[in-house]
Amino acid sequence: MAKTDFKPVMCRNVEFQYPRLGATYKFNTAEKRSEECPPRANGAAYSIGWKMDAEAAGKLHTELKAHYESCQTKAPFGKVFGMSKNDDGTFNFRAKRNGTNGAGDENPKPKVIGGDKLPLADVNIWGGSTGSIKVTAYPVTDPDGQGGISLLIDTVQVVHAVYGGGGLDDFEEVASTMSGGSDASLDDFGPAKAADPFANIAAAPAANDLGDEIPF
Repeated sequence: MAKTDFKPVMCRNVEFQYPRLGATYKFNTAEKRSEECPPRANGAAYSIGWKMDAEAAGKLHTELKAHYESCQTKAPFGKVFGMSKNDDGTFNFRAKRNGTNGAGDENPKPKVIGGDKLPLADVNIWGGSTGSIKVTAYPVTDPDGQGGISLLIDTVQVVHAVYGGGGLDDFEEVASTMSGGSDASLDDFGPAKAADPFANIAAAPAANDLGDEIPF
């Protein structure tokens, strides 16, 4: 792929769903659920979902479709892999990072920061946490020949972190303020407002998938 096939995309002020950022998981087809596994296991990946309203999701879909059509691809645009519509009209998106790259080496864990742009001490957040996410969008073709955009996790900024069990009393709210980070790669991040639906959504297992290894 050409360097221009990889497009950075920011999604701000979103609600995260089923974040798996501290360890890799794979889907157990026998038990129909995701389970933690070593990074080198077949299908192992870090992943995170987020929810957007219809207007924001529509703008993102249009941007991703335009990017796909700007790349040198053979199949017509079919879909954004990992995107689905909810009954209430909102949309879910999903991004992942494989446990290993195309060369078989382990990928680093996704970068997770707080509102201050510093590394988040505990990355094992729960769904309902909010913040912003930076992903890399790139064109792929799935085994059925359908073209589309796959989303690769770059950096997750958690502004409101939820930890703990199933009851609201178990949740811990983590206050987060901007103090400015020294990492220039985080300049896109700024102050932000404060059963598994992704289990069967393929994040584009693709014939021309680079295994999450960006060649630059």
